[in-house]
Amino acid sequence: MSKFPSTFRPAKPPSKASTSQDAVSFLRGHEALAALLPTATKLAKLQADCLAILPAQFTHCSVLNLNDGQLHVAVPNSALATRIKQMLPKLQSSLLARGWQVEGIKLRIQVEAPAPAAPVVEGRELTSTALDSFRELNQNLENHPSNLALKQAIQNLLKRRGRAA
Repeated sequence: MSKFPSTFRPAKPPSKASTSQDAVSFLRGHEALAALLPTATKLAKLQADCLAILPAQFTHCSVLNLNDGQLHVAVPNSALATRIKQMLPKLQSSLLARGWQVEGIKLRIQVEAPAPAAPVVEGRELTSTALDSFRELNQNLENHPSNLALKQAIQNLLKRRGRAA
């Protein structure tokens, strides 16, 4: 007897990488989210136009909103904000030429949170093969001044692991 009911259908693994069309289909499939689709599409086009106008150094800037003629742009740091301020007249006139009704541009510094650091793994055991390889390396390293620090590090590692060189 199966442990699953007869109506159970396991999830199929995705056959291809997700695409933006998948996201659009998802938004269209939910009534509350479907209302966001026109705004999201408009902001994505505006973002693409801004990136086409500005130099590559501004790829980390992102369009937040266009409301009542005011374009709000997120900038990751104050140094980039200073540089983009010098380009605002060009950006605004270029966007107007492309049909966007931009009367002003406001910058918001939004520092992204740094990626979490990799966890430090304490007490990892080295296999006997790895330790033997370190011992062999230590014995075969030429006694040259440029190798002294490496030889000392290997000896310390072997001592900590209980297998002195």
